[in-house]
Amino acid sequence: MSLIYVTGLSGAGKSAVLAGLAARGHDARGVDEDGYADWIHRVTGATENYDEDDPDFDFHAWYRSHDWVLSAERIAALRAEALALGRLVFLCGVAGGDGDVWHLFDAVVALVIDVPTMRRRIARRSNEFGQDPEEMAALIGWHASYEASYRRFGAVIVDASQPLDRVVDEVLAAGRGRRHDEGGAQPDVV
Repeated sequence: MSLIYVTGLSGAGKSAVLAGLAARGHDARGVDEDGYADWIHRVTGATENYDEDDPDFDFHAWYRSHDWVLSAERIAALRAEALALGRLVFLCGVAGGDGDVWHLFDAVVALVIDVPTMRRRIARRSNEFGQDPEEMAALIGWHASYEASYRRFGAVIVDASQPLDRVVDEVLAAGRGRRHDEGGAQPDVV
């Protein structure tokens, strides 16, 4: 049926929406959780992985030299799977390169929150991204143009500061009824 991309800046609630969709019986996948992106070295362009079990691993240092980029090949395969299943499939997450895969989604839902909410959510979560001052500064910079960029390219905008059940309701409504605008360039804010 349809492949729906649910995206948003860090702290917007993508993981919570993923869990909420799954709890309601929907096929929901995570960019991070299910491997729909790769770490790409910014200088060499090589795909690299890090040892998650290394006690000395410094994620913030890693992030300064690597980009998290969506895999066009794996997302194309997910789209084919969604079509074969004949039902909605949701991919929740954020990574660079979304402009390269935009055409594979039947709808894009952009979760938006204000900066104080973003700061508060990032401070209390276990995911390290955004807790470094440089990363938070980058997030605030992306926040300034995020909503307008996604709105301009036809994404359905959902206020993710609402209660989670309402956010999930709006994501489901967007998935069932609206295809994003395919004209022009697509955003790539991360």
